[in-house]
Amino acid sequence: MGTLNYRVIDNFLEKEDFYKFQEEIFNTNTIPWFYRSSQIEESTEDLNDIGYFTLSFFKHISNDFTNLNYYLFKIYEKLNCKALIQTRANLTLINNNNKKMYFHTDYKFKCNTAIFYMNTNNGATILDRNEKIKIDSVENRMLMFDSQIEHCALIQSDVKRRIVININYF
Repeated sequence: MGTLNYRVIDNFLEKEDFYKFQEEIFNTNTIPWFYRSSQIEESTEDLNDIGYFTLSFFKHISNDFTNLNYYLFKIYEKLNCKALIQTRANLTLINNNNKKMYFHTDYKFKCNTAIFYMNTNNGATILDRNEKIKIDSVENRMLMFDSQIEHCALIQSDVKRRIVININYF
């Protein structure tokens, strides 16, 4: 684990549950993705910030897309989640240069962050601006870390879509 407080668990969900969840998430006919022009507020005018698509499952008290709750609740239970702050899916489109996004923290206050990888690709999550610990995007992998660790996405160049589920919780 090095000096950073993080943990990686492969095969996080049972295979049958994972593949059904994956099928639901990748079904472009039923999922309304929303475009965000920047990853962090400070880069809204930066043309190098290519943006991404997002789908909010839970934020504050809003619970959207209840048809996916079965899978999400399994994840929350395995994370030992006491209280949710936010759950959303992030979708990035292929970038031939494996572009690295901006380092950021999801919240200014201390909580837990979990990233659940929905598909395998050559993208990654990079933890810490200084140590640059690379966590590869492997389907059914869970990355958990302290929310105060800066992190960023490395955009994939081998598949059209990279989807992760981002969870902030106590």
